Amino acid sequence: MVGRAAVAGSCLAAAGLGFAAGRLSGLPVVVTASVGGLFPLAFLVAADRRKWRASLTAYGWGGTETEVSAVAAELLRRGVVANVEIWGEDESASLQYRNADEGVVATVLAEQGIPPMNRWL
Repeated sequence: MVGRAAVAGSCLAAAGLGFAAGRLSGLPVVVTASVGGLFPLAFLVAADRRKWRASLTAYGWGGTETEVSAVAAELLRRGVVANVEIWGEDESASLQYRNADEGVVATVLAEQGIPPMNRWL
């Protein structure tokens, strides 16, 4: 609740600055206030997207450590750093990589006949 209030407050403050800039410059205040009010949201979206791209994700399809290591080696050959994680009692392996590399990972998985990642779990 506090975060949403801070976002709303920064949007209102920026809209006020946009309104003042429109009055001083002679530009339509509807336009300048709207652009000013949307500026903090655009900044927050860009910052969040950058953070998301840098975060790690994992994908497991039930492959063995050897199979997942082969995929990780192919990804490394293409410039993507990926780790192999072993988990569970059956010791199945999963691939860990940055979200920014999702396109390359999906391509390599498809080339090797591995089921595609379900992005909308």
